[in-house]
Amino acid sequence: MSKSGKKFGFWVGIFWGIIFIGFLVAQHSCFERGGYNVLLITLDTTRADYLRCYGYWNVETPALNRLAREGVLFERAYTPVPLTLPAHTSILSSTFPIYHGIADNGAYRVPDELLLLSELLQENGYTTAGFISAAVLKSVFNINQGFDYWDEEGLTAQEELTPLMAERKANQVTDAVLGWLGKNYKKRWFIWAHYYDPHKEYAPPDPYRQLYYHDPYAGEIAFMDSEIKRLFEWMDKRKLFAKTIIIAVGDHGESLDEHNESTHGVFIYEATQRAPFLVWAPGIKNPGRKLSRVVSLVDVMPTILDLLSIPIPKQAQGQSLAKLILDKEPDQATGEVFMESHFGFLHYAWSPLFGLVNSQYKFIQAPKPEIYDLSQDPKELENIAEQFPKLVKQFNYQVEEYKNKYISELAQKATQGVELEPQVKKQLMALGYIPGKTRIDAEKAKQKDPKDYADLLPLLNQMALDRPKGRYEEMLEYAELVLARDPENLAGIKFKGDALFGMGKNQEAIKWLQYSLKVLGDNEEIYSRLGISYLRLEQLNEAKPAFEKAIELEPQDLLSRYYLARIYLQQGDEENALKLIEYGEMRENVLGHLVMASYYLVKDRPGRAEAEFELGIEKAPKFALAKVEYAQYLLRTGRARKALELFEEAEVLDFSLKADAKVQALKKLAKEMAEKGT
Repeated sequence: MSKSGKKFGFWVGIFWGIIFIGFLVAQHSCFERGGYNVLLITLDTTRADYLRCYGYWNVETPALNRLAREGVLFERAYTPVPLTLPAHTSILSSTFPIYHGIADNGAYRVPDELLLLSELLQENGYTTAGFISAAVLKSVFNINQGFDYWDEEGLTAQEELTPLMAERKANQVTDAVLGWLGKNYKKRWFIWAHYYDPHKEYAPPDPYRQLYYHDPYAGEIAFMDSEIKRLFEWMDKRKLFAKTIIIAVGDHGESLDEHNESTHGVFIYEATQRAPFLVWAPGIKNPGRKLSRVVSLVDVMPTILDLLSIPIPKQAQGQSLAKLILDKEPDQATGEVFMESHFGFLHYAWSPLFGLVNSQYKFIQAPKPEIYDLSQDPKELENIAEQFPKLVKQFNYQVEEYKNKYISELAQKATQGVELEPQVKKQLMALGYIPGKTRIDAEKAKQKDPKDYADLLPLLNQMALDRPKGRYEEMLEYAELVLARDPENLAGIKFKGDALFGMGKNQEAIKWLQYSLKVLGDNEEIYSRLGISYLRLEQLNEAKPAFEKAIELEPQDLLSRYYLARIYLQQGDEENALKLIEYGEMRENVLGHLVMASYYLVKDRPGRAEAEFELGIEKAPKFALAKVEYAQYLLRTGRARKALELFEEAEVLDFSLKADAKVQALKKLAKEMAEKGT
């Protein structure tokens, strides 16, 4: 080779050497500069011990198995709270519920001041997108902070439950994620994909319904995993998997009747607290490791930020697990996790629960403290607290330290600015939630250990299911059983009022609703029902202030506006009646049309009244009250057959009408007239 040729070869070698070194530096600095995409998958209501990668052989979960095989798996990960909105707030903010203040689903709003992972990544140049599949995570609860794109479309109610429990299936969530990724995958992105399928009711689609007919909960998990697998396959085809940090965690588990709890929320035993925690990061060393350190979901946010070399905010109460994941520090069976639940306190006036779990023990701070040696008793069947009083004292001290360290004034803001639609509030109430400020005797509640009342949970859960189906007799029976054991039970008090109202026991309902207001505090729905009960007894003077109070508490309570307007019309106060329906778009709402129909009847203009009735039913064909009001008008004008038809349709839509004496008397009259051909 000539001298010039050797020289050329030398520089070519130098050139490719520089390129290669540059490539290695680029690969390394991709982490340093936060160059990878981030996919956070949250698996709602998913027990760790129901996944194949955690040892459950009666379910197929290839997508999550892949993360465990190619990444790392945390064997002892715990949620700080067994409820969806509070747990996700902790995941995204790295703070405990006593700090961020979200103690329950429904009646809380994530404070603006709380810094979420989405906001931090957005500030660092990420395009952020959130895809949720449950109504309890909707943007009204402000958990969408920091997301450039937010998708909560297509939430539909399961047949068995109310619309508050609306969800969308895993295939729809994956469709939505892929639809967005198809347009944005070339950007640097952060996606939060939330899958809700394992939440009760357990109803996986075919073929999972048939394959898991003996275990529909596992079927829901298998179906959910299949849709995560579809997402991974799409990413593989575009070489995105290798460029993305992926973390899949459960927000909490499911009791499945362990410790007398069918679902989750009240207790903090392993079934609801131990959560899946799987991590894949590009370039991970020694994949497939199962890590024994005890970790918390509050560790998710600092771990992601640390992997991306983004500073962790002072707010974070979790710790980064990045070095452990990247095998830069040894795994040891150490760690300690703080947890809590206020569900029993807020719903039933029982003691709140706090707890600690470490590599050996689980401690639950309750009126009767509990300690379980998880190394010997993973199912928590033997409470050894009485045998180790010094250990109880030590754990109590540690729990109080956590409370003192993390409780904050920020938590007070979580109950402010929650602007729920009236329908959502009613749905909350239907499930036994008590929005607003209840008058709970905190000191008395602290003496009531939830485990002593665990046998009441099936009755309380059943009443929540009975209410929307109009099974009021059963509700009343169950409510009486609950209150016989636990007279201060908030949900029991509320459900008894619902049952008496639904059964048309108006005098009893009035007395109980008045008592409910003393216990539960001012609540627009209770005032509205009180007003309707008075109306059924034709006690207009008593009904009027009840409806006025309901509207004062909730100006959007259109039903109370309707009834109050009717009272004004009957009392000759047409001006105030019409003012009531000027609120918002009520005039064009079905209730606005019904008020106008009554107004035109007062003015002796039956043609206009009939037109308003027709418009109202056209606007809301499944609104029972519209059918009842129109039926009464038709009966007065001699059209009994049509009136009877409307009465019967209304009963199907509103079960309480079967117990409404006035409606039943009118229906009987319509039937008699129709049979006579009049």
